[in-house]
Amino acid sequence: MNRERAETFLRMAAEAELRDPGRLRWPAPPPPPGGSALAMMPVALLRAASTLVAVGALDPEAADAIVADAELARAVRCHEPAEAGVTGPLGQAWAGPPRVSSRRFARARIKAGPGRQAGRTPAPAEPRAGPGRPGPDQYGPDRYVPVGLMVLFHDETISGELDLMSYAHTASGARLIASWQTRDPLGPRRRGLPPVEDFTVTDDQGQRYELLFATKGRPESTCDLGLRPDPPPGIRWLDITGPGEQAVRVDLDRRMDGPAPEVRATGRSAGEHLLNRIAERILTLAPEFPAQLATMAPVPLTNLTLGLGTAVAALEAAEIVPPDSPVPGRLAALCASLGVGGHGITAEPTPDLPEPWLSVLSHYHRRKPDIAPARDGFAAMAAALPELDGIRLVLLGLHNCDGSTWVNALALGQLSGPQHGPLGLDMAIPLSIWVRDDAGRWHVARPAGWFDEDGEASLTLRLTPPLIRCPAWIEVLAAGQSAEVRATVPLCWGYPG
Repeated sequence: MNRERAETFLRMAAEAELRDPGRLRWPAPPPPPGGSALAMMPVALLRAASTLVAVGALDPEAADAIVADAELARAVRCHEPAEAGVTGPLGQAWAGPPRVSSRRFARARIKAGPGRQAGRTPAPAEPRAGPGRPGPDQYGPDRYVPVGLMVLFHDETISGELDLMSYAHTASGARLIASWQTRDPLGPRRRGLPPVEDFTVTDDQGQRYELLFATKGRPESTCDLGLRPDPPPGIRWLDITGPGEQAVRVDLDRRMDGPAPEVRATGRSAGEHLLNRIAERILTLAPEFPAQLATMAPVPLTNLTLGLGTAVAALEAAEIVPPDSPVPGRLAALCASLGVGGHGITAEPTPDLPEPWLSVLSHYHRRKPDIAPARDGFAAMAAALPELDGIRLVLLGLHNCDGSTWVNALALGQLSGPQHGPLGLDMAIPLSIWVRDDAGRWHVARPAGWFDEDGEASLTLRLTPPLIRCPAWIEVLAAGQSAEVRATVPLCWGYPG
């Protein structure tokens, strides 16, 4: 990594943008009254800056200073007064979420009690220790158990079920990961949250527990059910009884052992790893345009991919992407396959695409947009993967709901908090994650929400494309910068639709 060359590249890119008179003209239509010329800052410069920051080649403060100077110079040349040190409205040019601090590239932390969440508003988090709750060194080793049971409930006003996917007990406490459905007994209309305060929970030692409902960054109709007080480490089962129904016994000695995970070194640079994740981001956005995919028409992602060529050149200048790397050519080939132009990547497109990319592209190009996803259902799963890049991923259930497929997980490690990189990538989750079903089809697993509690993040991964059947097992491929893990994980479906 050459930090000096990275900074030099960004300064020269900013100067080149300012020297191009054509870039200083107002776009059509003209800006609204009171609009700022700063909104015209070229996205290529911003993408190059965020890319260099994302791989650690440039400090956020240095990148912000270079871009701010360019913005101020641009405003002066456009005869638009600008307040010193204040950046302009870049929402249309910048592909990521809005800024949440005065420094564009500074790490932004969203506070939600003692946890940090991206994407949703969590329920209040419980303290890690206190009366009835052991401290981190008192509860015993982490415990992950597949469940795969449905708990029914009903009364005069509401009925439904809790679909228990797994049980997890860590330093943050014990909880059941579940999906849920509620309905009006007199009709199909859904009626609010499940009444978990009316459930009874008892273990094999006669201890009773409360269930605490929390979303913790998970999608709608998925939740964590915390147990209070914290159970002792040796319990063998739980009896859970919903209002108006019989008790369901959860066997906490259950195991679903698969082959041992395989770990291998990849020798991938930080820049190549980032470009691979950008490719995955493009693959997950393509389904938003089903008509174009069905007719093989260009997918309108040009505004999103603008400036990628400059970002690749920045990584090459900083010596983070080797000159002979195949990744820029693969990224160019991916854009060409989807008909996405204007990216500016100068590398020759290569047909040597990774198997997961080809599988997803093949799905898109079958011209069958009406292929039905798997029916609603949930599967028990509990698998802890080896650590990658300081994060250990634990898979705790899979479910299909309303045409989407979700994998519920924990990410154990010291996450950096929400930090948005190129194309809206959340750099706090530094892994590339793929899932292959038992029919050989690959699916991108992209973080859709997470809630961090002091090194334990409740994480939900959305599969693209969704499953079209209920597989007996999945293969998970999780890749960091220097190594990757492959694990075959058996699934036990509670009820496939």
